[in-house]
Amino acid sequence: MKRVILIFALCLLQTFGASTSEAKDNKVFKVGISVWTGYPDSVRGFKESMTAGGLIEGKNIEYIFGQSGIDKNKQRQIVESFKKAKVDLVYSLTTPGTVIAKEIMPPITPIVFSIVSYPADSGLIDSFEFSGNNLVGTSNYVEFKNYVKLLKTMLPNAKKLAIFHRKGEPNSKIQAANIIRLLKKEGIDTIDMEPRTVDEMHRLAIDVADKVDVFMTTTDTLCQGGGESALIKVSREKKIPILSSNKNGIAEGSTFGPVADFYTLGKISGQMAVKILKEKIKPYEIESQLQDPPLILINKKSIKSIGIKVPEGKLPNMMYLE
Repeated sequence: MKRVILIFALCLLQTFGASTSEAKDNKVFKVGISVWTGYPDSVRGFKESMTAGGLIEGKNIEYIFGQSGIDKNKQRQIVESFKKAKVDLVYSLTTPGTVIAKEIMPPITPIVFSIVSYPADSGLIDSFEFSGNNLVGTSNYVEFKNYVKLLKTMLPNAKKLAIFHRKGEPNSKIQAANIIRLLKKEGIDTIDMEPRTVDEMHRLAIDVADKVDVFMTTTDTLCQGGGESALIKVSREKKIPILSSNKNGIAEGSTFGPVADFYTLGKISGQMAVKILKEKIKPYEIESQLQDPPLILINKKSIKSIGIKVPEGKLPNMMYLE
């Protein structure tokens, strides 16, 4: 009789274990995606990596999407909705968007970020090697030497540059300060422009156009949220080339730039998310990454319009945009 009871108990344990395992296999993860102003290429890359890792939308993963459009109050509402939904992970884009996500989400909820230029300097993580918290991700940072090298290659006679970045945004302020320092070593003077809005950026560009040889944009949310488009209008009118930090800006008409590809960064971030969700690896056990070397993008129509020639053989990893 005891033997029969033991066998029955073992059968129950095996059935319970199988049920538990099956329940784990059938778990539907909830992932909140906060895109700030959009960035469809980043989201596409992220989702592709999730799918490749076995996390398939409509089967074992549910995405909750939020776009705040540079509105910090709306961003807080979006992240609060993620918290209320008890998401398993947040994919957050840009520095200001991710700062809010970090403030609101519980410290046990993983946050994978992308399109954050200076994740350590802005206080989101301790370092690329070790975040020290529940965050990890990819940076769209491009080493400053790449900008200076490209500028000297494309415009060897340039003597003065105007750099544009949103006033009060930490990541672009750091970028501008470092670029100004390096350009000074190369004998190039810089005018530091800090507009707050797209209209102000357009007005400042017109005011300074006759005083400089080239405009430069940064990776901030103003340039990526309409500011660079305003700058392109002035560039076309005044025949001033733009050294851009943004792929979309070059596609729209900025002249050239070394850039990180948001799709590639999204894929890398998605691979991190798969490790966190499926392999139960903690964010601080994964290193944050950037794309190196960057792409050198050149707008073919813009350089033709301005009259710039691309030196042959001097720009490896270069791609033309029509």
